[in-house]
Amino acid sequence: MKVAIIDDNVVFRTLTKIAFENVTSGNSDILLFENGQEAIDYIKKYLDNQEEIPKLILLDLNMPVMDGWNFLDEMLPIQKSFNLNLIIYIVTSSSDEKDFERAESISEVKGYLIKPIGINQIAELIRSITTGDC
Repeated sequence: MKVAIIDDNVVFRTLTKIAFENVTSGNSDILLFENGQEAIDYIKKYLDNQEEIPKLILLDLNMPVMDGWNFLDEMLPIQKSFNLNLIIYIVTSSSDEKDFERAESISEVKGYLIKPIGINQIAELIRSITTGDC
């Protein structure tokens, strides 16, 4: 499975990548992006080769350059136009009820996880994806 971790915190990106590799026994391709713009640029580059586009996106909300909300504003029309069928989870340190409600109002966002996330949450996330529960 191809996964994108979009977060400006290098420690979070690195630890989450290691956790995914452990849970999937190395059977995942993890892409790391420091902000939403880097991820959008990558996805646009591969619209003609969708095998390179991540199926699962873990998206932080608070980042420089392009935050998670701006990423969603730009990504969702692309997802619909190209029928990408992405699985997007917000993964953030924000426990602000307004952020949660906003994320819940976007049908393409499958969940909202508060950092830090552990290996058990990642295992459950992968299980729900592989069984089609998300």
